[in-house]
Amino acid sequence: MTTHVILTSKPGQFRTEVGPGLRPVEAYDYVFCGRVRAQFVIAVLEEATRVRVVDETEPPTVNMVPSKFLERFGDLAAARAELQGLCSFGTMDTQLRPRALVPATKAAGTVQITFVPTAGKVVSAPQNSNLLRVSLREKGGIPFKCGGGLCGTCKCRIEEGLAHTDAVKPKERKHLTEAQLAAGYRMACQTFVLGDIAVSW
Repeated sequence: MTTHVILTSKPGQFRTEVGPGLRPVEAYDYVFCGRVRAQFVIAVLEEATRVRVVDETEPPTVNMVPSKFLERFGDLAAARAELQGLCSFGTMDTQLRPRALVPATKAAGTVQITFVPTAGKVVSAPQNSNLLRVSLREKGGIPFKCGGGLCGTCKCRIEEGLAHTDAVKPKERKHLTEAQLAAGYRMACQTFVLGDIAVSW
């Protein structure tokens, strides 16, 4: 059964971003007394994921919220009905106004890497970039010592997008069991990123 969720943003306060595992289907502005007070996106939850919520107050902070905490709806009609209920206040001047979905923009040939423990920091890098080198360049925070596959310090877990990494190297098999590899563990110094991923350690 298809599961739908509602992503809420309040301009100037926080925004909830559509990311991997979510497919947006409809978007709305919530208009109260002629002003847009909130924005909603109804999305299909295609897989368990973490949803990026950016607090826009100063200094801005980023939270990665597990999708299991989102209220789920069995179909699009149920999600729409929930939105209508949220935005209706008797005779007050409210409106739920459909708006066009804005596709996420990303430069061709680049990937997005989310460093979950580092406040969900998201960076862009060229496809086929080495994960540890990106972490060092962008201050992602993955621990390391040797950087050459000898010590195993840079062991990390690909939380999302494991299929977007290259083949496991022999040096990784010396530090990681088959069960760990199956669970998404890699060594950052040996891993090259082919698509969007989220990583923790």
